[in-house]
Amino acid sequence: MHALLLHARRSPLTIFIVLGLVLFGIDRLIQGISEPYADDQYTIHVSSAQQLALSQAFQAEHGRPPSPEELQAKLAFWLDEQMLYREAMALNLDRSDTIVRRQLAQKMRLLLTQRTATTAVSEEALQQYLDTHPQRYGTPAAIDFEQVFLSRGKQGQTLPAVARKTHAELLAHPTDWQQLSDPFVSGLSFHHASLVSLRNDFGRDFAHAIFAITEPGWQGPIASNLGLHFVRVIGRSAFQPAQLDDVREQVLTDYRQEQERLALQKALNEIKARYRIHFDAVES
Repeated sequence: MHALLLHARRSPLTIFIVLGLVLFGIDRLIQGISEPYADDQYTIHVSSAQQLALSQAFQAEHGRPPSPEELQAKLAFWLDEQMLYREAMALNLDRSDTIVRRQLAQKMRLLLTQRTATTAVSEEALQQYLDTHPQRYGTPAAIDFEQVFLSRGKQGQTLPAVARKTHAELLAHPTDWQQLSDPFVSGLSFHHASLVSLRNDFGRDFAHAIFAITEPGWQGPIASNLGLHFVRVIGRSAFQPAQLDDVREQVLTDYRQEQERLALQKALNEIKARYRIHFDAVES
């Protein structure tokens, strides 16, 4: 348990979450302190608690207390914001400005999901999430193969005839296969090639055709966007699921993001249930 807490304290994700919550709490405190004076647009009361909150915000950002001059500068900036905010609200800019509306909506999303950031996550929940999404974290199945490549650009219209001749040569002299190939930038031998890497390099159809090979010896030709390939599979490795201890931080990050998404969707559904929406008829 002590080791787990020590790891959490050193985790960049934990530090980021804690710092975010501190800044968010300070912001909420700053925003809430002047509420008793909200009825008077032209009165701004700066209490000692508010000045302390500004000082704590500076320390959270810079890692040290502010000097009197720095605190005064931060207070002056905050006062400017307060006055500009009140003037903007008096002009109803929050209703007419698309950017402001989007920012307010984004802040509401943060408020609706903030509770999931502080909720403790059990080992069972993380393991279940890993078991539900094994492909995200495990080592993918891979294949080792050799190829004889016939370039579409080099062979041109003679490609089909060259492929037939190459096939016959492979059957007659399988050990001389390298001499039959056109040059290929990645080489003629591939090791630990995954389905994704082959799809990126050769295209989806080629990748699936390679993984579907079950017979020994040279197979093909298999077409790609580069040309034709004769392929000989020489090894395979099955998918290896990850252990939670090896991918804990990534699983925790993904789990929290998923919980935030679900919490936001649930909150939005509850909000939508309170609203009635009417559409005007659109003239054709």
